[in-house]
Amino acid sequence: MASEFSIRHAAHIIRCGGIIAYPTETLYGLGCNPYNARAVKNINRVKRRPPSKHFILLAGHIDQITPLININGTQKHMITQACEPTSWVVDANQQAPAWLTSLEHTLTIRISDNAIVKKLCDVLGHAIISTSANISGKPPAKNSLDIHKYFTHTIDKILATNQKLIAKPSKIIRLCDNFVLRD
Repeated sequence: MASEFSIRHAAHIIRCGGIIAYPTETLYGLGCNPYNARAVKNINRVKRRPPSKHFILLAGHIDQITPLININGTQKHMITQACEPTSWVVDANQQAPAWLTSLEHTLTIRISDNAIVKKLCDVLGHAIISTSANISGKPPAKNSLDIHKYFTHTIDKILATNQKLIAKPSKIIRLCDNFVLRD
């Protein structure tokens, strides 16, 4: 598990526009400050992925993401009570930055049970960008060595873990009609 100092250092890097790699409950992710358009653009650059692809916003608690979304109490309950890692496509509100929203004005969000993610988002006070830690078209990184191979000198910090990650992306559900987009 990452130390308190390491998590605070990662939060500082994110606040300053940097990119980190970190473990989630599914696989390693790359993250940055979703409110910083340049940082979001840089993740696309280091992953070599098209800017038209959207990101997941990952939070440790629903309150860290509610300033950007429109959900009702029933929907909030569904999101917070998911039994497996589930990402939700939800309606964005007017405060959501345009570079994060889809053409349909939606965001994809996930509430993480991972202790590192929870602590990092608590220190930041908001959600972070989450995208798989890999070069576009390559397999996701399974450990910090893979991250080093992909991103030497292109990201600012790696928060590593000794825990085995399930290496399977989260399920994605469109909240308005419960349609499963990815299982």
